[in-house]
Amino acid sequence: MKKVLTSILILLVAIVVFAGCSAGDSKEGKTGEQEPAQEKLVYLTQTAPPAMLEQLKAGEIDGFIAWEPFNSTAVNDGDGKYLFTSQDVWDDHPCCVLAINENFKDETTTEALVWAHIKAIRFINDADNSEKVLQYAADFTGKGEEVVKKSLENITYVEYPAKDKFEDYYNSLVEGQLLKNSVESIGYTDSNGFFDAFLNKSVYEKVSGELNKDAGWKPASVPAETKVRLGYLAADLHQLAMFVADKEGYYSQVGLVNGENLENKVFPNGVAVMEAFKAKDVDVAYLGGAPATLKRINDNIPIEIVAGANNEGSGLVVKNEINTVAELTGKTIAVPGVGTVQYTLLDKALRAEGLRPVIK
Repeated sequence: MKKVLTSILILLVAIVVFAGCSAGDSKEGKTGEQEPAQEKLVYLTQTAPPAMLEQLKAGEIDGFIAWEPFNSTAVNDGDGKYLFTSQDVWDDHPCCVLAINENFKDETTTEALVWAHIKAIRFINDADNSEKVLQYAADFTGKGEEVVKKSLENITYVEYPAKDKFEDYYNSLVEGQLLKNSVESIGYTDSNGFFDAFLNKSVYEKVSGELNKDAGWKPASVPAETKVRLGYLAADLHQLAMFVADKEGYYSQVGLVNGENLENKVFPNGVAVMEAFKAKDVDVAYLGGAPATLKRINDNIPIEIVAGANNEGSGLVVKNEINTVAELTGKTIAVPGVGTVQYTLLDKALRAEGLRPVIK
């Protein structure tokens, strides 16, 4: 009998020990769900890029993915290094765009805005203007020449985004189950029909066509009584064209005068811009193509993209001791928000290494 009791006791101890080890090998997520031990997880926290710089410096995060000039600022200050840039993960991906409210039916003003934008993009891309562009970039962002010079190397300024790249992004939203609406539910037969309408190229084609024939061509001026509210993101180097258009006098040449009939409105991110479109607080704005697409579908906010602003220009900056994407396992990375281009880039890079991102 004593032998039987001893055997039972040994068995019970073994069961307890085994159960304890099993519980220790799995990690409970913020939702209370058990995360499988075999999965390699990277924890994401959502914050604004300016705050990311301070969080990395303070050691509160292991890295961040954002747009220029925030990345180059951290690297220049010695607080981190690039693990990858946009072109390493998603070559030539679309980023910022110029969009208008679909209800903004003033064709004269739309043409004037697109004209000023194209002139600014062509000014930026003209090698003869490189020194002046560098100065404008420093003035716009408040960053030093070394930072903006490095930042500009990572950005491609474009007049209009590629439709197929937007479709790539849309497919990533579908795969990531980030769409709560379908394009059919907001009135389109399929994604092709949606993008044909969303990427409204008609004004761009007219204005760029005229400028290609005659670089001195100008559209009709905007009447002084016409008020335009223009939104943009503060110190976002991707939106440098807006600053150049003002400083080079392109807006004023078509009757748009800052402080008079042109009002600039600053926003912290593209989601805030889309909320302003929804509330009819802006008529036209520079913002990321990602939040524009996501909230156009999910919240059915009626906007159209009338011009491009830039491709690429983002990157992942990490602590100096991190050398590979695989080493991000268990680390905390800051992102601007779920569904942003930056989130999509990080998601692509992590999954290629067999890692899974989870929001803290």
